[in-house]
Amino acid sequence: MFRTKRTLLIMAILFLTAIAFAYDGPQYSGNFLLSVYFKAVELRDQAIMEIKKIDIEIKKNEEVIQRAEQIISLAQQKGNTKAEMIAREALIKAQEAKRKNEETKKQWELNKIRADRSYATIQNILSQRYDSQQQIKGFVTNYTGNIYIIKADGKRVTPENGFLEPGDKVWTGDGTAEMQVLDGRATAKIGPYSEFEMKKDSPEEQAVELLRGKVYLAVDKIDDFAKKMKEKIEQYKEDLQTVKDINEEDIKYLRNQFTLFMKLKSQEGCLNNRCPTAVCGIRGTKLTSEIKGDNAMEITVLEGVVDISIPELNQSISLTEGNRVIITKDGIVEQEKVENPERWWEK
Repeated sequence: MFRTKRTLLIMAILFLTAIAFAYDGPQYSGNFLLSVYFKAVELRDQAIMEIKKIDIEIKKNEEVIQRAEQIISLAQQKGNTKAEMIAREALIKAQEAKRKNEETKKQWELNKIRADRSYATIQNILSQRYDSQQQIKGFVTNYTGNIYIIKADGKRVTPENGFLEPGDKVWTGDGTAEMQVLDGRATAKIGPYSEFEMKKDSPEEQAVELLRGKVYLAVDKIDDFAKKMKEKIEQYKEDLQTVKDINEEDIKYLRNQFTLFMKLKSQEGCLNNRCPTAVCGIRGTKLTSEIKGDNAMEITVLEGVVDISIPELNQSISLTEGNRVIITKDGIVEQEKVENPERWWEK
């Protein structure tokens, strides 16, 4: 839908092997399902906490409004125009603060509904040892604004059931979409007016492709991921009776298998028809990638180190935290420091 002759493609090839922590279903990775389950719990708990905080703020707003109205009434009785003016200013500010808090509360209530839905869906799959021919490679855990999923067969669906199969695309209009990929070890958040596709893959590798816009990618370090999974499984083992413990052999296997490679390539309009390709090696890293309007590719490292190779230009770059590389369609490579990157994914 958004393809043009000068489109740049970002392909992230995620090498992984599915380990059935919960069951031996042929299509689902139990590790992935558990990670999505824990993410849903995290989002639900965060929503509950934020709603409680906002309720406290709304109550304070209402108290200020009530007090301001009392002062206005009293000032009018006594003819004190100055006191009335000050009270009216306080009233307007408190009413505006209450309005904004109520709008924010509605968004968190919506987030809670979505988290509850994901929580129930995954819990049902895990508890019933769900068997399906669907090849689930990603899951939309949260979103804002106008987005939808285009299935591999071309059917357009809402993200309410956020399972993503090979060939599915996530399209964002004025909103954002957050997904779990890489067997649950990575979180991808795509920005407004972006298009993100789950590519076909094998049991050993997963491929995703950014067709338009920008993506934020956070990949847990192996040891951190394994530790988090063990802690969460212990915390929720009574709810998930089918879950087995992760032993040291599992962790060793994860450490050897879970590596992320991101490939960036310009398809059209390149210098001498030689399109630069950037291959990023990512291990426990946070970064952003973006396809710019001028067909330049940008990679910004927010945490960790990313090793980038550009075969056509015979260049290798080790990009560290706080640095950005820009690769143009003409094969020009520029590096620069980034002190305060726009943290659009946190908005």
